[in-house]
Amino acid sequence: MKNVTFFLCLAVALFLNVNIAPSYAAEVDFLVNKLVEKGILSHQEAELLLKEMQKEGARQDITVKETAEKVAKETAEKTVKEESKTWAKAPEWVNRIHFKGDFRLRYQYQDKEKSDGVKTNRNRGRYRWRFGAIADVTKDKKWRVGFGLCSGSEDPRSTNQTFTGDFETPDARIDYAYAQYQPFKQWKIIGGQFKNPIYKPKDLVWDSDIRPQGVTAPFKYKINDQFGFFVNHSLYVLQEFKAEEETATMFLLQPGIKVNPTDAIWIKLAGTWYYNSEVKGNQFKYSSGSNSTDADGDLLCNYSSIAFDGEAGIKFSGYFQKLAVFGQYINSDADDNDAGWLVGVKFGRSIKKPADWEFKYNYRNLERDAVLDFLPDSDFYGGKTNAKGHEFELKFGLAKHVYLALDYYYSKKIDFDAGKTDEPENVFQFDVNFKF
Repeated sequence: MKNVTFFLCLAVALFLNVNIAPSYAAEVDFLVNKLVEKGILSHQEAELLLKEMQKEGARQDITVKETAEKVAKETAEKTVKEESKTWAKAPEWVNRIHFKGDFRLRYQYQDKEKSDGVKTNRNRGRYRWRFGAIADVTKDKKWRVGFGLCSGSEDPRSTNQTFTGDFETPDARIDYAYAQYQPFKQWKIIGGQFKNPIYKPKDLVWDSDIRPQGVTAPFKYKINDQFGFFVNHSLYVLQEFKAEEETATMFLLQPGIKVNPTDAIWIKLAGTWYYNSEVKGNQFKYSSGSNSTDADGDLLCNYSSIAFDGEAGIKFSGYFQKLAVFGQYINSDADDNDAGWLVGVKFGRSIKKPADWEFKYNYRNLERDAVLDFLPDSDFYGGKTNAKGHEFELKFGLAKHVYLALDYYYSKKIDFDAGKTDEPENVFQFDVNFKF
């Protein structure tokens, strides 16, 4: 009977110790002492009872502490998560705006021999920055607008800013501004000022900085993994002559194909028809002065033309990933000096990470009236026609989105006056490019 009573008292005491506040510990000790006085518990049983109560209390304290810490941690994490969602939440349209840009730092050396044999040289520091935004106006991305700013001047073939002018702070320029409607995946309609959509493996006819003004509707369709075709058609405004109420325009139509006979081989070919109006008999603001003109400086033809562009290449596995040859040809409606051509080769790998590299070489021959002289690459012989020569390019990855570029041009005149020099020119460019 005594054992039953002992265990009953032990259970009651443990219950009291676990479930009542520590301030009642003295009362529990008093109760145990009374049980000893009454002879219900011996001194040994009382000590055992008190030790068990202390152990249970310690275990309970640990459990309560761990539980409290767990609840506090879960509550804090939940609070942080809810608050972060609240702060991160932004208007839905913000997520439909995409930003992009790039920065280029350049050192350029240039020397040229004039027609009388006198040599000149120039060292220049330059930079170029471009930043823009493209916004999907509708959730289905069928309607889009784009707007970009850049460094440079009004010259459509250069966004370079030269280190000059007593530390002047130049103005920003509009690089592009357009609206786009894409009724289905393969077809776009674009109006405004935009990146030139036509296919061109190099810059014999078009400087890469030119942003045409007008409308374009490029179409491309992939039939299968081996074959696809595209059609680019555009109407560009070249210049508005207010006094004569004339507007010089260029319409172009470029059909082309892309063929992949195997996964490792690609071929891309295109032909382009250029039809110009209101060009003959007029002058253009950014002409480089190399086209044929009459005594008043007016152009002698419209420079409508036919052009062909193409590239063929093969892919490899390993560090050396690709090898390709490319070419361009154009022939205008001029009576003479009406053709231009370019051939080149490139190999290496696409610049995506450190130590990636690519090398390009091309030779070109652009006769005086093959193309309007405010369109070709401005770095090759100042952007003039009646020029021929070599270009060597090397790109090397320094980090992701950062690469080094070395570019060397050697060019000279095709036709020149008897007794004069062909005015050879050397241009070396050292660039560090950043994309973001």
